Amino acid sequence: MEVNVKTLTPLWTGGVEAGKCDRIHETGILGSLRWWMEVLVRGVGGNACDPTEQKCSRKNGLCDVCKIFGAEGQKRRFRLEIEETQVSNATIKHPIQANRTYTDKQSKQKTPTWYFPKPPNTPKTDTFTLKIQSLNPDFKPEIIGGLIQFIADWSALGARPQMGFGVIEIEERIDIQPLYDWLFSIAGSNIYPDLPSLPNIFLAQIQPKDSNPSFQEEDTFNLKYDLRQLFRTEQNPNKSRDEDGKPRPKKKGDGDKDLRHFIMGTVEGDRIAAKVKISRSYENDKLMRVWGWIPEEADVYKNGWNREKVVDAIYQHLAAKYTLHDWREMNSMRDTKTPNISDAKVFLRSLLKLQEDG
Repeated sequence: MEVNVKTLTPLWTGGVEAGKCDRIHETGILGSLRWWMEVLVRGVGGNACDPTEQKCSRKNGLCDVCKIFGAEGQKRRFRLEIEETQVSNATIKHPIQANRTYTDKQSKQKTPTWYFPKPPNTPKTDTFTLKIQSLNPDFKPEIIGGLIQFIADWSALGARPQMGFGVIEIEERIDIQPLYDWLFSIAGSNIYPDLPSLPNIFLAQIQPKDSNPSFQEEDTFNLKYDLRQLFRTEQNPNKSRDEDGKPRPKKKGDGDKDLRHFIMGTVEGDRIAAKVKISRSYENDKLMRVWGWIPEEADVYKNGWNREKVVDAIYQHLAAKYTLHDWREMNSMRDTKTPNISDAKVFLRSLLKLQEDG
């Protein structure tokens, strides 16, 4: 099976050397495919391990995802090859700064800045072909093809989606029915309150307000900064001092710093990956994607925060500052297509853009 892909935003897959993308690497593609397959399998109650904690193996047993993507003693059930038909180095700003400022711990004014490698190690752009070959007579490559189409519809392919990379389109739309059929062949009753899964995912598409006809390159990073600020609570200066007016010693976890890092990520100390991703603009700079997963349970939910309040804060910000085209969220009144649908089968069919059963 061959899938012809066009990049709508630059594609990053990493490379042999850290921080460099010398070409499109299969490993960077496979990582994002596996992550989204885990989300969908968990969403239908199937068996998907937590790869950061649990090691599936042929000896100890394999989850539904590891049976396809491989594990210790288990080969992948498909081969993925990349043919770079017309690939070039993307032109991106490096470094890029948000149109925002903040005051650091030393009371200095700072501008949020992101750094990217220079050519020839920049992300890639243009067109390429993904070749999917089944390595098992019982496995249909169309399942992976359908997964790629789902990603093209809603999120991003490859690595570093938090930097806006990886939005793609497929030259000829792929039939997603084989993916749907396979998912419901392994459906079960497992629940995953603290791992990425359909019930805790949101998927959105935004456009500038009428007064701003198109996005600028830094708008992705402006929004990243603005969303971080939703989870920043300034401490009450009266509560930070004792009865004699002397500063109280600051306790670990004061304010919402832990929550902010948990949701939006941090490179300080123990790095935390961002759970909210924001694409660069595409479709002639008219559209951007925002998506992420917010777990139902987390130790950082303090000061009145919970999943519902976190997601609603993001939703309200996007609805107020942008034209919100799509907001997809299972079992939520915010969903723009199937509000308050708790049935995973119905919600998934809508996401996969399949016709409802007659």
